[in-house]
Amino acid sequence: MREWSAPALPAGWTTSGQPPFVARHEEVAALDAAWTDALAGAGRAVFVSGEAGSGKSRLVSEVCTRLSADGAAVLTGSCIQEFGAPFEPFDEPLRVLLPAYREDAAEASAVETVELLERVLERTGQDAADRSIGQERVFAAVVEVLRAAATSRPLVLALDDLHWAGPAAVQLLGRVVEGTTDARVLLLGTLRNSPPDRSDTLADSLAPLTRLTGVHRVELVPFTVEEIADYVEIRAGISRAGARESAEVLRELTGGNPFLLRAMWRPVVEAERQGSRRVIELPDSAGDLVRSRIALLDPAQRTVLQLAAVLGQEVDAGEMIGISETSVDVTLEALDAAARAGLIEAPREAGDRYRFPHAIARQAVTELIPNALVLRTHARIAQVLEADFPTAPRLIQRLAYHYTAARALGFGDHAVTYLTRAAELAEGRFAYEDSGRLFEHAAEISPDTDERAELLLRAADNWDLAADTARSRAICEQVLAAGTPRLRLRAAIRFEDASWRPGLPGHRALDLLSSALAGIPHDDGDPLYIEALGSLARATAFTGAVDEGERIGDRAVALARGHGDAQVLAANLRATATLTLRPRELTKRLARTTELTRLVRPVGTEWLGAAALWRAGLSYLIGDRAGMDESERDLVEVNRRWGRHWEYWDACLRYARAFVAGRLDEAATACRRAQRQETAFRGDATSTASAVQSYMVRRESGGLERLRGLITGEESPADRWAPGLLAIYTELELDSPAQRLLDWMLEHSGPDAADSSDWPARLAFMAEAALRLGDRAAAERLHPWLEEYAGLNLMSGMFVALFGGADRYLGEIESLCGTGSPIERFDAALDLAERAEAPLHVAQALAAQAAHLRRSDPASTAAQALASRALAIAEPAGLVRVMRSLGVGAAASARLAGGLTDREREVIGLIAEGRSNRDIAAALVISEHTAANHVRNILTKTGAVNRTQAAMFAREHGLAGGGLAGGGLAGG
Repeated sequence: MREWSAPALPAGWTTSGQPPFVARHEEVAALDAAWTDALAGAGRAVFVSGEAGSGKSRLVSEVCTRLSADGAAVLTGSCIQEFGAPFEPFDEPLRVLLPAYREDAAEASAVETVELLERVLERTGQDAADRSIGQERVFAAVVEVLRAAATSRPLVLALDDLHWAGPAAVQLLGRVVEGTTDARVLLLGTLRNSPPDRSDTLADSLAPLTRLTGVHRVELVPFTVEEIADYVEIRAGISRAGARESAEVLRELTGGNPFLLRAMWRPVVEAERQGSRRVIELPDSAGDLVRSRIALLDPAQRTVLQLAAVLGQEVDAGEMIGISETSVDVTLEALDAAARAGLIEAPREAGDRYRFPHAIARQAVTELIPNALVLRTHARIAQVLEADFPTAPRLIQRLAYHYTAARALGFGDHAVTYLTRAAELAEGRFAYEDSGRLFEHAAEISPDTDERAELLLRAADNWDLAADTARSRAICEQVLAAGTPRLRLRAAIRFEDASWRPGLPGHRALDLLSSALAGIPHDDGDPLYIEALGSLARATAFTGAVDEGERIGDRAVALARGHGDAQVLAANLRATATLTLRPRELTKRLARTTELTRLVRPVGTEWLGAAALWRAGLSYLIGDRAGMDESERDLVEVNRRWGRHWEYWDACLRYARAFVAGRLDEAATACRRAQRQETAFRGDATSTASAVQSYMVRRESGGLERLRGLITGEESPADRWAPGLLAIYTELELDSPAQRLLDWMLEHSGPDAADSSDWPARLAFMAEAALRLGDRAAAERLHPWLEEYAGLNLMSGMFVALFGGADRYLGEIESLCGTGSPIERFDAALDLAERAEAPLHVAQALAAQAAHLRRSDPASTAAQALASRALAIAEPAGLVRVMRSLGVGAAASARLAGGLTDREREVIGLIAEGRSNRDIAAALVISEHTAANHVRNILTKTGAVNRTQAAMFAREHGLAGGGLAGGGLAGG
């Protein structure tokens, strides 16, 4: 990005007459240190919090003014208390940067970034439906522009009053902080941390951010007596002793609040000079503080001031003249009089606005206005703005705000109209959270039941786009309680979709759909009825009744084909292709995902993600490497454009691809990423997916030994996930508990068990236990269940646990029982693994066949050849579990313990010496961040829950004691 010019600092920061800046020495030092880090390319974010009037904005302005003088580019933005523009306060910085970014936008992605941000900034008339793209791509675009700007010159983003930021802006704030950790960017944000202005949405967003290295919180505390004395000494020009006496009174009166100090210091000093010490009483409210100043105005002037307070924190003189019921001269004189009284600040330069010196001052004025007058003032503001100011900034949002405030006077219809338009504007600018909230607000006001239901459904759609499926479902329940039959059916369809996304059971969705369908005619030509059948099919399947779900789904797809509407067909293909992963009719579901891909890929809809994800899963089952590759490309693109829950599924697919390829480090990293995303994606559901994924990586890398001390063998399967518990018993060779639990699971495996999404994991873990125990009876019982998966890979859930070919398990069972054709089974498993290009599964199949041959001939040369092939795959990749199955000795096991790389063995040796990440980084000449990544990988691979357990692992496996000199293999 070429050189760009930063705008002038806000006039209020640089004009004379500013009160002296005192105290806050530690806070200034913290901000200076953050800037030093940012200059070095380590992006920083500092959030300055405190009560109203505590000096947050003044601190930031003081530091930014100095940094600007030193060459920093300072961009400012602020939030307003009323309905703001989408993504405020980032809009103003983006307006500054986008022209320069546009000049260099040559690549397609950069052009797309410009188009998206121009739409966000309302510079184009593009409608929301013109392009199918998600909010996450917009967030990425903002980060791209900021990072590009910071390459030209270091950047300071000063964002004020974040407690008033809309929910979409809060989401963007998090992405900006995370996306600029390695850029020359310092973000300074101010926020109130006490009621009534404290934002829970902002607090929830900041909580995880503060765990990042470059994010800090600075909380401003009240001034001390000495700090107040510093202020008074400068302002009053009196001795230190005199200032100290006044400071004690001011501390008692103001509580050390800087804003109140600024308003109270002069009368207190005058009182002290006249000997009337402590005659001033503490005001009951901010209104009491400004009441004496308001009393200086005549009635007409007070009316104008009250209008200004209702109009906003900043007011345009032209709007004031147009709205005021007094003459032009009286209005302007009133504004000047208010400025002389210190109640409002006059424009400092051409084009500037009148503004209240602080939100406290504006609030104090509004609190003195009778409620009836407030309502009438809001009404007049809205009517005049609507009629006479068509180009006013944020006109739609302001009309929505003022008409809503005046709805008691009969302006409810106007309020609903403009709230709806504001919601549509936010939706078109990708601010889905803002849009959802505005639609809900409009619905609350609307007296019309049908209109209210329509507005709520639009709100639910936007919350779903924002990936808040819980809120979407809750809104749908409201419509289902009061809407017309067709509206209720639409709500039930939306509810089911918002249940399926996070993987919730289908029982509630099934009840709602069944009830809603009972309320409309079953017309096979009605597209809504047809779509509802598709949703009903999936909800039914997600209750465990998969056969019934398949039957309903087949009918829905047939009706959709007959109807001829591509959208209806796509909706039903999406619903019915995602019912189940069971092998029965797998080909049919794979064909549906392929057809869905063909329908939706040209238009770029988010539905491509569902098609890609399920096609990838089905392609793994049949060993179709090309299908997985194509599906992964589609899923990556959907994640790039839409993000949110697709980031979770993208991480799961990356985990799966790395895992079957034997790249366990990469799989562990993807697993951690999926775990982070799952917290948000499944925030309203209970899932063990990430725990199982982590377990699968650890067992292949030999990292389960750490669990031994946590397992007693007496655990109840009723209190835990029994398959996982059995797997741990088996891997730790706890034979008696394993036998007990295997018997229990077989006893509780009823005829409907195969419809559960975790049935493949149950089969695999039971088969492994039976093979370990040599339990022929259990193995023979498992054989027909596994036979259904012959020719396929076993996968539990969607990329949760991947076991490789079912034929390998069948071959091992037949080898144990002396039945069937084990060699044919192993050949089939090997062919499937090689076709899928899955080295881990190849090594597993080779090792299993070698074990079978050695069962009859321990000296088998064919077995040795197979074992050598398996070892050639397993040893470089650190596949400890495969190596152990090959009988590799303890020395090799220790050398490859946990599947640690050479560098990780060096690091774990230093951990065993008690070194910190900083010490490790210095010793190995790497960054502290890289050292931390190595430590995380070591904990994952070894199964250690902390550094102490990792040190124990190092000592147990001969990796401790030598440090760099003898603990690693770096020297050859």
